[in-house]
Amino acid sequence: MNKYINELTWNDNNIPHRLWVEEYKNESVRLCLKVIKDVEPEILYLDLVVSQQQVIKSWLGKAFAISDEFNDGKLYSQVRNLLNLPTGCVVWTVNHIQMPSGLKMSADKLAFIPEMKQKNGLLVAI
Repeated sequence: MNKYINELTWNDNNIPHRLWVEEYKNESVRLCLKVIKDVEPEILYLDLVVSQQQVIKSWLGKAFAISDEFNDGKLYSQVRNLLNLPTGCVVWTVNHIQMPSGLKMSADKLAFIPEMKQKNGLLVAI
């Protein structure tokens, strides 16, 4: 484990997104997700009050769906769980939009949900 930045590897080599955890302030870390789409990549940041080791240990190599997907050909949307941490979970709201040019962009978000975790595709209390 690197003291400053550690990349988290996706189990699926077809996923071009990059995910890493980096040292931040005091007792916290920053989770970073670079979402690769056709237009400008989007980089998402989420500050977490946990150790890098807790994040690395919690990463299972993939995201778990916690909502049904919506896909009408122009908009794709789904909520996925990235990490179950001791004090809550990290969710990733996936929103990919097809532009009139045919290129796709993302409008995603990372969020920490305290006192909840993903279990069998559902958010449940810890």
